[in-house]
Formats: sequence, structure tokens, C-alpha cells
Amino acid sequence: MQQWYSKIDPILKDYVQTILVLDNSNPLAADDLPLFTNGVPALLYTSQNDHHRLSLFGKAVDAESWAVNDDAALIAVLFKPFAIGPAFKLSARELKNEPIELNCWNPQKAMALNLQLIHAPSTAEKMEVLHHFVLTQVTSNRRECEIVRYATDKMLEDPKTDVLAQILQELRLTERTFQRIFKKYVGIAANEYRRICQFQMAFYQLKAGQFDKLTDVAYANGYFDQSHYIRSFKEFTDTTPNDYLQFGLKKK
Repeated sequence: MQQWYSKIDPILKDYVQTILVLDNSNPLAADDLPLFTNGVPALLYTSQNDHHRLSLFGKAVDAESWAVNDDAALIAVLFKPFAIGPAFKLSARELKNEPIELNCWNPQKAMALNLQLIHAPSTAEKMEVLHHFVLTQVTSNRRECEIVRYATDKMLEDPKTDVLAQILQELRLTERTFQRIFKKYVGIAANEYRRICQFQMAFYQLKAGQFDKLTDVAYANGYFDQSHYIRSFKEFTDTTPNDYLQFGLKKK
């Protein structure tokens, strides 16, 4: 089976990573599944023996969905993390466990999209149909897409405690509105997400050995002091930074 990636419209580049196309008759073996899809949310279109299916995946496309045969074509629009929720007005809870069939999400839109795909004779034309559909969804829901994109990017870049106040000011939102949108589409509270980002940045610095003392790691990553950092480390790892340095790295 041939596979390739399509270019993304500049308007979509903040929300969509790429479009993956699988075409022709030879099915993929289990160890040939695209590693790119691991953990990536997607809109998956499958065309096989005149049967057409459209599904939304909140985390990743499962292996069974790639297991097609005969004259099959698959087109996967691979989204950036958290983008698929606001683009389709679906909460993180709805997307958490099982894929959502597009006809259950919006029967009218799904029917119109299916008709366009059925009457598009080539894979390239089907890609254009899907591309236009996603562009329409992102454009119509751009405000919430932008709130989630900006907030998650900002916290990844600078997860210190004052970043949430900066986000509220720059997005011109009340805290209540921001928290509601963030938790709906990301699935956790904004401060919890910030703390995860803060821990990850400190962990990478610790693991790389880029410090002289633990206080260097603590202050560089916005913790009040070394004790605050150690409490956070234990919360996320159930061990202390010193124990990790002494025993954890040796196990790797």
C-alpha cells in the first residue's frame, strides 16, 4: 500500500499536523502501521468496496481501523493535540475512550460530506473535500480553537505560576470563561495542565544534568524553593529527585 503526506493549508497549520494518505490494494501489516499516528487525534476516512466511513479519534487511530484489504483507500487528517475538540465542538470526555462516527456527531453534515466524497472520483479530489470540510470547521469555531491552542502553547513555553494571568489578559477573557473552555476541550483544569508542563520542564533539566544544586532546578522552573520542587516531583513520580538520580537513571 502506498502512503504519503499532503501539504497543509497555512490557515490550518496551527491545528492540523498533516494529512496521511494510504492508497492501493495491498493491506498494511501490523508492524507497518504509521508511527506518526501514535497519540495523535484524527479524522479518518475509509473507502472500501463502495463502503465509506468517517470517524473522529480523540487520541489515536487504533490498529483495527488501519486493517483494510481489497481496493481500499484511507485518508487521515492528523490534528495537533487538543485541536480536534474545539474544531468539532466535542468535549475531551466525549473523545476520551471510543471514536465518534461522524453521522452520530452531526448527521446532516456527515451526509453532505459523504455525498461529496462518493462523487469525488480520485483520491486527490477526496483529499480536497476533506481539507475544505476541516477548514470550514476550524474557521467557524476559530475563537475556541485559538483559545485552546494559544493557552496550551503558552503553558508549554512558560509554565510558571503567573502565566495564567498573562493568558487571561492577552485573550481578554474572564477566568470563569477561560477555565470552562479549557477544561471542556483539554479535559483537566488549566492550572493542573500548567503544573504538568512545569514538572516536565524541570524533569528534562534534572535528567540532562543541567544544574549544580536542586535549588537551581527549582528556581529555574518557577518553584518557590527546593522543598516545593521535591513535593511536586514526588506527586508526579512517587519518588524524590535524589532517589531518581541515584536509582532511576541507572535503570535506563
